[in-house]
Amino acid sequence: MASSKRKGLLIGLLLLLLLLSACAVSPSTPSVPYPTPLPAVPEARGPLADIRLWAYQLQGQNEGDNLQKLADSRYDLLVIEQTRSVKSEESYDSKADVTILKGSTNSSGEKKLVVCYIDVGEAESYRWYWQKGWRVGSPEWIVAPDPDGWDENYPVKFWRQEWKNIVKEYVNRIIEDGYDGIYLDWLEVYSFEPVIRAAKAEGLDARMELIRFVRELAEYARDKKPGFLLIAQNASELGGFSEYVEVFDAIAQEAIWYEGGGDPDTAEQPGDVLIDPEDSAEYLANLKAWQRQGKPVFNVEYAQQPAHAQRAYRLGKEQGFKAYVTLRPLDALTSTPPEP
Repeated sequence: MASSKRKGLLIGLLLLLLLLSACAVSPSTPSVPYPTPLPAVPEARGPLADIRLWAYQLQGQNEGDNLQKLADSRYDLLVIEQTRSVKSEESYDSKADVTILKGSTNSSGEKKLVVCYIDVGEAESYRWYWQKGWRVGSPEWIVAPDPDGWDENYPVKFWRQEWKNIVKEYVNRIIEDGYDGIYLDWLEVYSFEPVIRAAKAEGLDARMELIRFVRELAEYARDKKPGFLLIAQNASELGGFSEYVEVFDAIAQEAIWYEGGGDPDTAEQPGDVLIDPEDSAEYLANLKAWQRQGKPVFNVEYAQQPAHAQRAYRLGKEQGFKAYVTLRPLDALTSTPPEP
């Protein structure tokens, strides 16, 4: 009887060993780890988080019935020019325009937000501050012509006090006219090679100087008008610097999928130029860094072919962006608006 028990025990042990052997992973069999989940993108925060539709127009808003079209539009946010900042238009009543637009409503019956475009990385020879005789190298902080072929635009040594004073006075005028904030263009100035060299010659790091510059500008503006909005245009690669990102209420990226020609006066194709997929992928990776920090992402695509416009809106929506598809001159509301 005892022998039978031992025999049964041995058989049980043998079966257990065979089972363990069958379950064991051979040394030559690669182990497949569980995929590491990507960090979830949090919901956007701040005063621009609930914006659904926005429009972007920098020319012609004071011509014909364009201002009324902006007022009658269903957009939640309008990014426009300050007409009186243009030479020969100094007496124009931009404040009246802003009052009309801020008194108009979006598709939900709520008041629109109105934000003013401002180029903080380039001096523009058609603005109020440009003086007779100025050119590249005179004053010394005007570095070079615009690298993308935009006439009358000149990258500057933005860290110089003379330029800071100009930009701050520009912001004063924008606040006086009642705008809700500013939309800062040409922040990529820090990566323009002549500017990098100029900064190095003064023992400076252009990227760090840009971060200091926008932080100083934000503090200045919000001291004058609490809650003043700042939207960064482009330079999305700076999303890795939290001290930069935290300054802004949102970022807007141009041409993730579709681009238009350069200077609108000479451009042969104002839209529908397909962006290299590798560049698109890089933009998307950069913008995820902003989303992970709770910042809304706006994007503007330049296309007029209906299939391209629809694709741009669809891709933007898939990424959680607030897309607007228009044409490079930016002289009218889009002819390919987003779906309601």
